[in-house]
Amino acid sequence: YSNSKQIIIIIGSQTCPHNSKDSLTLKVLESYLSYGMSSLLFKVFRENNGLTYDSGVFYPSRKFNAPFLIYLSVSERNASLTLNLLLSLWNDLLTKKISEDELSLAKLKLNRSFLHHFRTCEDIIFRKVRLLSLGMDPFYDEKAKEFLEVITPNKITSIAKKYLNYPCVSVSGRKHVCKSLRKIWERKY
Repeated sequence: YSNSKQIIIIIGSQTCPHNSKDSLTLKVLESYLSYGMSSLLFKVFRENNGLTYDSGVFYPSRKFNAPFLIYLSVSERNASLTLNLLLSLWNDLLTKKISEDELSLAKLKLNRSFLHHFRTCEDIIFRKVRLLSLGMDPFYDEKAKEFLEVITPNKITSIAKKYLNYPCVSVSGRKHVCKSLRKIWERKY
């Protein structure tokens, strides 16, 4: 508990290491959910409901199993609505296929993020060393465009079901709000 009028909600699950064949599919899912104003999080929370102070997805490159987390920070008065929307969105990831257009846009945004993040020689060298330390091909990023081509809406749903089926939630805020959010969580899970 914290004495704050902001509520932080994190939902997530353990997934796979960066060198897994499933990792790139999860990166596409991350792009779909959180990259830019066309992302699903932005549409669901900000555009459609005028919610969130901060939101995003945390899916780091790890040698061992990595967390896949969606995080949101909202006011106390919006906490219940936010958690219900988040649980609905999480359920949709497991049960509904994203459209071909949404998938194409997510792949494009992910590909652009590779280009944006690795612009300087230092960035490129650091990334290649990181890939080698994970036991991966140092030219993985250059080949990622080819790997992205085989990712389909069915594959996104399949990977989501494989890793996101049993989420955990973390809530931070004042005690009475956290307790009310716990009741929502317990009804759904």
